[in-house]
Amino acid sequence: MDHISYSKNVLDAGTLANLQDLVKQHYEEIPVYNFARKTEEPRNYLEEIIRDLIGYDNHVEYWVRDSVEATLMHVDANELQAKRDMYQYGEEDPDMIKEFPLNTHILYIDIDPKMEGGKLLIMPEQEYIPGRKILDTTFKPAEGARILVIKPETNHMVLFDKPLYHAVETVTNTDVVKHRIALMFSCWKKIPNIYREHQHWSNNMITHPGGPNYQPMDLEFKLTI
Repeated sequence: MDHISYSKNVLDAGTLANLQDLVKQHYEEIPVYNFARKTEEPRNYLEEIIRDLIGYDNHVEYWVRDSVEATLMHVDANELQAKRDMYQYGEEDPDMIKEFPLNTHILYIDIDPKMEGGKLLIMPEQEYIPGRKILDTTFKPAEGARILVIKPETNHMVLFDKPLYHAVETVTNTDVVKHRIALMFSCWKKIPNIYREHQHWSNNMITHPGGPNYQPMDLEFKLTI
């Protein structure tokens, strides 16, 4: 599987410790969606780390997640645009041009060795299926489909360079493990339209049926150590 790779001991001990401290202390301040142009110098510590790892050949979208909940099978794409459309039209725009990054990196920042569940599931032979939504809640792997199961470990990184369907299992011992922290980043050859004016965005929020919905909002973000 040349399109999937796995690396260990990605960051040196000092950088990893700084990153762990920053994310744990300031997680709520980190926007949900972020973008860095290849022509710009890093504006925060996350971008410094990413550029040290991959250089400046491409634009980069990045996000941090601290969650013990499951993530459905999905592909990484212009998800933020789809969420804007969901707010505006009430559903994902069927005519939206689907855009995909060159790759996806998943760098595990802090994984408790006692964690049960929380594994990464990748379908190595299943790329995006044309015609399906980006915010797809109904996709199910076909019976007998090959699924690669990866147990996360701190300072290890997974990389895949195709729009593969992937998911995350629920952490099952949340009485013991409260966090599962990862930094994800994807390289883009072009700047998606949603990031042309603003490079940091909040998530959308849907409160309850009939309640108020909030579209993603642009934010400022300059967190450093």
